[in-house]
Amino acid sequence: MPEQASSSATSATHYNLTSMLGDLGSLPFILLAGLMANAHFNGPGLQSASLMGLYAPYVFIAYSAVILSFLSGALWERSRLAEAGKLATLGILFSNLIALSAWACLLMIYIAPIMTVFALCLLLAGFLSLLWVERLTGAAEVFGSSYWSMRLRITILVVLLHGLVAAMMLGEF
Repeated sequence: MPEQASSSATSATHYNLTSMLGDLGSLPFILLAGLMANAHFNGPGLQSASLMGLYAPYVFIAYSAVILSFLSGALWERSRLAEAGKLATLGILFSNLIALSAWACLLMIYIAPIMTVFALCLLLAGFLSLLWVERLTGAAEVFGSSYWSMRLRITILVVLLHGLVAAMMLGEF
């Protein structure tokens, strides 16, 4: 019985740390989107939005690509450790596809301004797709409903912020 209580306490501590880091990880998305919204609605436009001299939409995209790659790596590891089968193989292949598409988004922003909007949309799709594959491969069952609720909440926030930034960018063309 003491082992079960210890396991429960460890699980709760792990979730609290995971939840806290997930919430903290969403702060740059919120702050950057707020900075851009302020420039778009109250200032001269997104062209004026910068963070330490860097164009804010590029910083948003770079941060998004890093976080999406990180989440893809986590999916890769879970899939690698999972029981061999089609879903494990799907998870490994998909995690690589998502990570490479996130990297491609970093390159797209240098091609043309409209490609920056496309990069945002591709990253948005990456976050949604990753959530779908995690659900398909059973992450919710492995980590429990509290983890799944956190992933769902943060992914919805991140997707909405990507949509907002893309809409503001399209509004300035």
